[in-house]
Amino acid sequence: MYQYDRCNMIDANNIFRHELIGLNMEIVNSSNDSLIGLYGKIVDESKKTLSLEVSSDLTKNKKIKIIPKDVVIMNIFLPNGEIVEINGKILVSRPEDRIKKKFKKI
Repeated sequence: MYQYDRCNMIDANNIFRHELIGLNMEIVNSSNDSLIGLYGKIVDESKKTLSLEVSSDLTKNKKIKIIPKDVVIMNIFLPNGEIVEINGKILVSRPEDRIKKKFKKI
């Protein structure tokens, strides 16, 4: 059985160096009021956008919403139960380039 190495587990300290696809996210603040409150699973990421799979409570249909990173503040729900609030402006870069970036500790 494969054992997880704690240093490879995603947490609040290393979230910027990990893949966001597959994590659940909720938008808590935005300059675009129609985005506030959206909740779903991140299914794709580009330099400036996140693709969020949201489902309607009434119809149970899933839709993909394209969310611009630079206008949102989001809560990301980690597998270990932590909730991390992130300003999307920090994430504006190609996902593969984020691992090279220097981030300030908060």
